Amino acid sequence: MDLVRRSWFVVLLTLFVGVSTGAAQSRIQLAQGKRPIEDKVSFVIDVGRDRSQSPRFAEAPESLQIYTLFSGQPVTGRVYLDGRAIGRFDETQTFNCNPVPISYGRHTITLSVTSPTAIREFYVTVPGGVLREILDDQEPSPTLTPDLTKRVTELERKVNDLEAEIASLKKKRNH
Repeated sequence: MDLVRRSWFVVLLTLFVGVSTGAAQSRIQLAQGKRPIEDKVSFVIDVGRDRSQSPRFAEAPESLQIYTLFSGQPVTGRVYLDGRAIGRFDETQTFNCNPVPISYGRHTITLSVTSPTAIREFYVTVPGGVLREILDDQEPSPTLTPDLTKRVTELERKVNDLEAEIASLKKKRNH
């Protein structure tokens, strides 16, 4: 009887460790302690494929969820994923966003607040993905969209120049 009890204990312990390990890979803590924020802070994460190779996550992980706990006074602000707003919070000390579709690869999460505050906890969870924070010396800068009208004008000028050159070459060939 003692052997059976030990066997069940080992099986349960193995199951618990396996489930904990699987859950830990899909969740990352990006801030802990007391991190002050004046107006915004950005985190860069890399979402990789998990080891299970489940067909459910072949194209993309399930979703992204963010949980934030603020320190001090209630705060108002927004959370952005790759420059796109995914949630807002008004006069609260916690933020827990709804699931947001996400793809594998590198993403920037930006937390923007209307008044100075501090983050106590900042968790990101992506079921079906393995998360890793990318630590750089600089805050990531948002990519600016180029002024397309300037580029179109430049290309039209080049096309006109090439057409004029073709016309002059044809004249020389015919004479």
